[in-house]
Amino acid sequence: MTELVYVTNKTDKQLVTDFNYEEYKFPVGKTVALSPVAAKHIFGYMQQDKEPHLARLGLVRLHSELNQALETLQKFEISTEPPVEKNCSLPSAVGVVPLHVEKRAGGKSLVRAA
Repeated sequence: MTELVYVTNKTDKQLVTDFNYEEYKFPVGKTVALSPVAAKHIFGYMQQDKEPHLARLGLVRLHSELNQALETLQKFEISTEPPVEKNCSLPSAVGVVPLHVEKRAGGKSLVRAA
């Protein structure tokens, strides 16, 4: 089993819960890293029966609410790979001219101002 799993909250509400005397917050649209043991306790990660976890999270009170609660639980995406930053790009180098570096004997470099 991997050391961490990554949970992304794709619901419209923040989830706050605890495990092993530690509070876990899952903000909307954010990814949180946690141990597989914590994910198993909170979300039923790698388990077939999700009903006890749904009840613990307060997503289901009646058996008739089970399908809707399962849909909500599926909006918490769990991955073993860290998320890839989406709106992250390298700075543009278009139109940027690097400084000219002159090397002299003796190993010293001089930088000529543009």
